[in-house]
Amino acid sequence: MKKYEIMYIINPTILEEGREAVSEKVNEILTKAGATILKSEKWGERKLAYPIEKKKTGFYVLTNFEMDGTKLVEVEEKLNISEEVMRYMIVK
Repeated sequence: MKKYEIMYIINPTILEEGREAVSEKVNEILTKAGATILKSEKWGERKLAYPIEKKKTGFYVLTNFEMDGTKLVEVEEKLNISEEVMRYMIVK
């Protein structure tokens, strides 16, 4: 089991209750792939470095987790089809 972290940006048009649901959805995707969530931090709404889909802000979330690296492809496939998550990055 290796340690990873994922930083993802939630669409700013989603309200507070919806953001919590998106965070739970991402955590569920990770746990179904066999990850153990270590810590999750909500960084809040911040200005983007460049516009994404004509939006200038996004809600940032950072999550640390442990999992087998072979399952990352499965996680990325599910995150790619999620409309609520504008961008994400997973690092080791």
